[in-house]
Amino acid sequence: MPNPFPRPGLLPAVLILLLALPAPARAQAGSIEGRVQLPSAAPRRTASRYPGAAPASRTAQEIPAVAYIQGAVAGAVAVAPANPALAQQDTAFSPNVLIVPLGSTVQFPNRDPFFHNVFSYSSAARFDLGRYPRGESKTVEFDEAGVVKVYCEVHESMRAAVVVVRNPFHAVVNGDGTFRIANVPPGRHTLVVWHHDGGVREVQVDVRAGGATPVPKDAIATGARSQP
Repeated sequence: MPNPFPRPGLLPAVLILLLALPAPARAQAGSIEGRVQLPSAAPRRTASRYPGAAPASRTAQEIPAVAYIQGAVAGAVAVAPANPALAQQDTAFSPNVLIVPLGSTVQFPNRDPFFHNVFSYSSAARFDLGRYPRGESKTVEFDEAGVVKVYCEVHESMRAAVVVVRNPFHAVVNGDGTFRIANVPPGRHTLVVWHHDGGVREVQVDVRAGGATPVPKDAIATGARSQP
């Protein structure tokens, strides 16, 4: 009758052999590349609502376009930046666009020697932080995905955007309209391109494993429809 128990030293050898076997190969990630056709509008100037609070008029703050994959992506987790903040500094928001994962809490510190009033009427987040002086900071928790346009009630030229995402696949579009989103899992994804003045555009993209997937420029031209 054969011995039902393995000989001493055999079991560890079997375990080592199993651990040494290669894991099932995973599909290589791909990338999404494109060039956004941005609107060519002249810079808009705005007047100060409150004399003495800022120069009589300023050019409205420019905000770059953002490209991101919509919704959750299996196995991918968006990581929040350390202490995300949208500061009020030199009568402007800094940075002018901030991308954060769903559920993030963002600081809004005032670093100017006068009052600001930060607010948003966007559907993804509506808030009004009231006026507060230099040295104070207020927070907002973003619990809905989407683009949140941010303004200052005191200074009309100040504007920024908080883009709340469910995955780590996003990119700020360069000044020449180009962008690249790396390490995207293969398969079909919804690509969103948003621009403050040009609106938002959505397009279905089939990402190839291990290669770059180009997106036609006319498919992601801004100006399709606006978002609050």
